[in-house]
Amino acid sequence: MDSPFSEYLDSGYSPSDAEIPLIKAFIQQKLDVICSIDKEIKDIEDSLATLKARRKSNKIFIRKHQALIAPIKLLPPDILSTIFLACLPVIESTEAAMTPNHPTVMISHVCRQWRQLAFDTPLLWSRIQLVLPSVNCEPYFPNEADHANRETAALFDSVVQRLFDATTIWLSRSKGCPLSILMEASEGAGGGFITPQLKILEGSILMGSGKLVSLLLSESKRWEQVRFKLGIIGNNPKSQLSRLLFLNPQDVPILRKASVVINLLEDLEVPINPTVEPTRLWDGIAMGTIHGQALQSLTLACPKAATKLKTLQGGKG
Repeated sequence: MDSPFSEYLDSGYSPSDAEIPLIKAFIQQKLDVICSIDKEIKDIEDSLATLKARRKSNKIFIRKHQALIAPIKLLPPDILSTIFLACLPVIESTEAAMTPNHPTVMISHVCRQWRQLAFDTPLLWSRIQLVLPSVNCEPYFPNEADHANRETAALFDSVVQRLFDATTIWLSRSKGCPLSILMEASEGAGGGFITPQLKILEGSILMGSGKLVSLLLSESKRWEQVRFKLGIIGNNPKSQLSRLLFLNPQDVPILRKASVVINLLEDLEVPINPTVEPTRLWDGIAMGTIHGQALQSLTLACPKAATKLKTLQGGKG
């Protein structure tokens, strides 16, 4: 850009009093040019935004009309529901978590027809995954531990409530279908200083676990496959997770496959269930859940107690 002061730019030159107004006039002239350019840019951006909006509207129009002639529209409901079932992840995978990202939920959000078909296909809702977070207290100093434990208890309670609500929905929509259940949970809160708030945290864990256990037990007659990985507090009459292990055979009439892994948080010599005679842990379990009449496969493990993994295959003849 031409300027009578070009030779002085980027130098130590100090303009005279007469030159200063002239320089200011040049500056204002260029400011006016910038304002004009900014206006042109805004006009172009507005035009571009309008074009993009029109393009988006046309793409939506095309997509919706293409959906009308999609081959999948020709599939009868029974075939479509079979495809839906094939989309289900294995129960151990993270994709099986009962969240808005679960394939069944996503299928039910595609359109009204698919939503109704998902509700009319109870098998889509028959896999229950309950994975509770492990609670490990950080080794805070005592004056910090109470606050940290309160926060942890509140977070744990919120997770339990979310799982409880989701499980209630899944159980309702699965209607009378046989259930496959995965539950991973621990009753202990490890680490940290022993404070009153730690006891509250442990109580929160027991209460939350008990809430979910009661919900599962209410539908035990529908259990077909179960996989439990449980951290149980030994010799604790308040243990909630152990309630899953002491059921009468008539409580699980269609249980076909069971896998139970127990991590003893304390040595457990006597079963929690007072109706079971004093015996070793596995003897107590053998009198309950694993004696379901339909049982075909059983896996038991207690790593901490170095219990040998035992597997039973084949049904009752």
